[in-house]
Amino acid sequence: MKKALFFTPVLALTLASCNPPGKPTLADKWKSPADVSGFTNLYAQNCLGCHGDGKSIAGSITLKNPLYLSIVSEDKLRSITAGGVPGHNMPALAIENGGSLSNEQIETIVKGLIAWRDVSKLPTAPIPPYSAPLGDVAAGKAAFSQSCASCHGNDGSGGPKAGSVVDKNYLNLVSDQYLRTVTIAGRPELGCPDFANRDPATPMTPASVANITAWLSSHRLNEFNQAPTSSPANK
Repeated sequence: MKKALFFTPVLALTLASCNPPGKPTLADKWKSPADVSGFTNLYAQNCLGCHGDGKSIAGSITLKNPLYLSIVSEDKLRSITAGGVPGHNMPALAIENGGSLSNEQIETIVKGLIAWRDVSKLPTAPIPPYSAPLGDVAAGKAAFSQSCASCHGNDGSGGPKAGSVVDKNYLNLVSDQYLRTVTIAGRPELGCPDFANRDPATPMTPASVANITAWLSSHRLNEFNQAPTSSPANK
């Protein structure tokens, strides 16, 4: 009888240890990139870390920005997702370009992003196009003072509400197209308004967007504090 009483708690502990707290489940099992499917899973593993979910702050522009998704074409999204942006922090995700995703997985990500488009959330002002040649630097300085200086300061080096947008380290991380994209679509998760809401009474025009992009780009410096001979690749 004593032996039975002794073994009862031991048996109970043994049985309980079959499923201890924190034990991984089948859902926690590692999967190779080729086995990941569905937009939610693919986005979480390949995009979320840099682009966030539209609410949390991430390193790059959120892809859940309706204005951004309205100006970028499906083909451009596919090109960037598959091939990345050479010379910048956006890597190529397609296997054929050194990544780990199949063409089918790339297509799932692109179609999922397109499904996030929401025309009901777009401004009523005419929207500048996704890409365009750089504008006039001098005119860009004036346009920046009107539309951006209240947050970033007159010289762009930082103001009461936001940091520098002319710091050489920042500019060396981003392309001219990224500067243009953020000027148009803003970064709402950071409190940065889009082209139509920086000054609601006077929405930015396509010309002012191109000019501001040119002025920002003109502040690029290389490691020798000299202007680079060529502009970084567009995104």
